[in-house]
Amino acid sequence: MKRISQYIILIGTMLLTVVQTTVAQTTTTKTRILFLVDASLSMKNQWQGGNKWNTAVNTISQIADSLNKMPDVEIGMRVFGHMYHEPDKNCRDSKLEVAIDSNNAAKIRYKLEQIKPKGITPLVYSIEKSATDFGSKPGKNFLIVVTDGEDACEGDPCAAALALQQNNVVLKPFIIGMAIQPRSFDNIQCIGKLTNTGSSEEFKSTLTAAVMDAISKTTIQINLNDANGKPTESNVNMTFYDMESGLAKYNFYHTLNARGLPDTLTISPLFKYRVQIHTIPPVYINDVQLVRNKHVVFNVDAAQGYLNFKLQGTVSKAGTEKLKCIMHKQGSMDVVNVQRVNTTEKYLTGTYDLEVLTLPRLRVKGVKVDQSKTTDVEIPAPGILTINKTFEAYGAIFVEDKDGMSKIYDLKLKDKQETIALQPGKYRIVYRSKLARTVHTTVDKEFEVASGGAISLKL
Repeated sequence: MKRISQYIILIGTMLLTVVQTTVAQTTTTKTRILFLVDASLSMKNQWQGGNKWNTAVNTISQIADSLNKMPDVEIGMRVFGHMYHEPDKNCRDSKLEVAIDSNNAAKIRYKLEQIKPKGITPLVYSIEKSATDFGSKPGKNFLIVVTDGEDACEGDPCAAALALQQNNVVLKPFIIGMAIQPRSFDNIQCIGKLTNTGSSEEFKSTLTAAVMDAISKTTIQINLNDANGKPTESNVNMTFYDMESGLAKYNFYHTLNARGLPDTLTISPLFKYRVQIHTIPPVYINDVQLVRNKHVVFNVDAAQGYLNFKLQGTVSKAGTEKLKCIMHKQGSMDVVNVQRVNTTEKYLTGTYDLEVLTLPRLRVKGVKVDQSKTTDVEIPAPGILTINKTFEAYGAIFVEDKDGMSKIYDLKLKDKQETIALQPGKYRIVYRSKLARTVHTTVDKEFEVASGGAISLKL
């Protein structure tokens, strides 16, 4: 008994430390914890250190008392397997006994003392129902499951837990097992972070640790370093993915604080993250593992400069509004970005190859982007060719080079008029009427397009 009393004091001291830390770090973000408690008949069984149900009741009640002192933490409790007897095999035996709110310790203790384990284990159904227990208010939601066995009804616990995370209902469920049989592991551990305990003492320490993980204030700072190794780059989105499920858990726009340093982010330490920095091209940080109540700094090489893609001279908007440039890293065919003409965009420093979607296409290789500088890529303004047709015709536009004739554009059979932006140069248009019955009616005509000029052809 003395050992248990010492343990209770230890729990209170540990949680009080977290309380004081949390109060010092003033925040309006609420942490909501829902205890999902198994009250099936098997919870009456004895195990090392006492009765399973009594151990759960005492430990949850003690932790709830400590959480009552925390202004930014709300708790509630759903219980399953307690309203119907085991022979009834009721797979809907689940109820939100205490709605999530502040100062709920007395309500939780009272409910636990009234409940007598007697039913089966509708675990999946209870997980699904817990989705609505958190409400729609912003905050961090945690589900802590206390159970001694797998689901006794039909249901897919993995799918149920994944649906909760996809809907951002809970960050990641904790499952605190009370002597769960090994054969049940595969059906339960996919729900979340499973810890199977073998005694009352181990259960108490594990549940306390889970609660501390939920309320911990773990922080991270990401330095986007420039070419001089200084964290001056900013104003770019960062996505934090759970490496296990691939789900996006957080999105932050990188910001420099009032002191000119990267702002501190508060995130859950429960996941191993893959962080995507949405520069062009993106930068990734893999295997980001945080430590509870620790501040972690990651440095990322993210030196950036600008590329200004523009036309020489002026030309009508109608002829150039669709003109774009495909960006590739030098020597690679992977597309980094597609940039519109007469725009400036930010890129990681380095050397790029450009493919300009003119007719015919232009390729500009070895374009260098330097730190905080703007590189200009200027191409001749295209000329505008307008084709007016008095009949439907099969045809195409060709350009001649050293290798012969290259087709760059097919005429639209049914269009009466076509407007095409072409790079300055000499071209050939070859066509014949749709109704013609001999190849000898084919027309082969040369024309020339000047930069910024306009030409009209009548077929």
